[in-house]
Amino acid sequence: MKRTKMAIAALCALAFASSAFATIQPTRIGPVSQYGALQSGKNSAGEGRIYGSVQGVKDGAEVQVRGMSLTWSQYWPYGSSFYGSSFIDTLVGSWNVELVRSAMGVVPPWGHGSYMTRPEYFESQMDTVVQAAIQNDVYVLIDWHSEGGYYNCIHKGTKPKYEFNDNKTCFTANDAAAFFGRMAERYGKYPHVIFEIYNEPVSESWADLKAYADTVISAIRKHSKNLVIVGTPMWSSMAGDAVAAPVQDDNVAYTYHFYANLHQTSSHLSSSNKAMEAGLSVFVTEWGGIDEIFTKEAHKTELEKFLAWTKEKKISCAKWDVEKPFLENNDVDNYIKENILPAKTTYQKNLNWETEINDNLPNLITYGAGTEIPGKWSSTSDIDDYGDEQGDKGNSTFTDNSTETTVKMDNLKLDTVGTGFDYAPYIRAEYAFDGAPDLSKCKMVSYRYKGANHQFILYYDWNASIDVFGEGAWDYPFVEMPYAPEWETVYVDLGWMMSNGWQAALPLTPVLSAATAFRFNVTNDFFDTSLWVENIKCIESVEGYTPVKIPTNTNAVQTQIAKANYRINTNGLNIVATGIKNGTHYSLSNILGQTLRSGTANASSIKLSAPQAGRYILRIGNSVHPISIK
Repeated sequence: MKRTKMAIAALCALAFASSAFATIQPTRIGPVSQYGALQSGKNSAGEGRIYGSVQGVKDGAEVQVRGMSLTWSQYWPYGSSFYGSSFIDTLVGSWNVELVRSAMGVVPPWGHGSYMTRPEYFESQMDTVVQAAIQNDVYVLIDWHSEGGYYNCIHKGTKPKYEFNDNKTCFTANDAAAFFGRMAERYGKYPHVIFEIYNEPVSESWADLKAYADTVISAIRKHSKNLVIVGTPMWSSMAGDAVAAPVQDDNVAYTYHFYANLHQTSSHLSSSNKAMEAGLSVFVTEWGGIDEIFTKEAHKTELEKFLAWTKEKKISCAKWDVEKPFLENNDVDNYIKENILPAKTTYQKNLNWETEINDNLPNLITYGAGTEIPGKWSSTSDIDDYGDEQGDKGNSTFTDNSTETTVKMDNLKLDTVGTGFDYAPYIRAEYAFDGAPDLSKCKMVSYRYKGANHQFILYYDWNASIDVFGEGAWDYPFVEMPYAPEWETVYVDLGWMMSNGWQAALPLTPVLSAATAFRFNVTNDFFDTSLWVENIKCIESVEGYTPVKIPTNTNAVQTQIAKANYRINTNGLNIVATGIKNGTHYSLSNILGQTLRSGTANASSIKLSAPQAGRYILRIGNSVHPISIK
């Protein structure tokens, strides 16, 4: 897909839950149980088609499944917001999809990293979607999503015939083979899984792509016989190029992509028709271009010719793309419901795949029970901020229905007040640590949440961070979390977190010992008017996953936060701390890290008052203490 929109916010990682079963168990009977594993084959006329393993390759048994493609996995908020387990449940339950495409961004030069720079995170994104699809008994495309990025590795310094998105970085066939080898070992026995080994080649020749496919497929075939879909030249439009020298494999299909606003069916379908007439199977892994079908008649004409062609040839297809959680009541979305997505269907149970996969598959992660990270909740919005130098600030509001153990922010409304100032509105919850927990023991951090997509942030107190980094921190490591329509427990490797890099003195990666809180920021566009969070835990034991090693730089980062046992009492706005050594520096700051009071203890206690009720951070020497004033 030739994306024209760029990610305007930094892209970050998500958190993902994995199955604790030796094999993944279904929650429903879906198309996979009815048709079985998809496979390429020829009809009696010698034309290529797709069949299911239940009935095999015979006339009348052709299988056409329809579904949706997620968008670029690193594109926030319209992409990664939908790589969550419970949203895939919604996509199946509300959109009736039979096929989900997980479009893992490989090398795009925009966004907050991609698979080639942050492989553990993006592989975890893929795990989430694949496992949720299997549980819903639908087909899932494991999509190596790049637009032309292979070209630069095999034709270095050569100007491509066609310009393409991934024009600054590249990947090799060995990179893709290593990834698909792991995916095949992990999921290759499930009939749900289809391997799409290259989304959209652009300027590569078919000879280039055949050599690439031979390398990648050989890695897959060590573990799986499942269908492999091979990308074709010119944005995956030239399946016919493979006729003279097809991939030598028993179960491959060739990719075709179509856009009703760009392509003329009379000419654009010809290469795919040529491929099928020669006995090659074709799979439409991406199509779109329908936004203006009610204002531009030519677009609708091409769309309906394309849809008629897929129906006639029984070609499976995934529409591009999911960028919002629900189909709305408008002309285009209503057309999608009525003409593109499958109707609600009751599937027959013809394949008992869940009982046939009885060995322990590799890398299905299992987690220890976890221990509570002591802390206290608070919530706020930009309406409490001090604003910029001109006094401009946000006016974002929410209803706080929180309990002692669960933050519940309802009726979320981001508002920039209409001042003309381009203020970045936010609503957030904060979980301030009691003391200084040793986060280095956590293989992962888990929490349970429901509602809006958000940033999960490792927060450094402003004053304490001066001692650590030499300046007050305001650019924090974070990951982006998907929209969760239902309660979902997620597991975050803190090594996935990365800051924007706006503060040169601070490492991009987390400094765990400097952290004083976790934050949960709702900002930009969000897809639910509530966010509820609870049960933050440190997971000290994980099987089937190797945590990311967080780099350390002892010269640049001298961690100063330490544990200390002071007695701290509050009475109204008054704060009294005892057990303090004379000469110890102290400061009181608000939740934004701004210092309100400071001084040096000249006795065994300090007494100070807060300006109003709220959440504060009291720093005594090297110890940080969250304070609640009610």
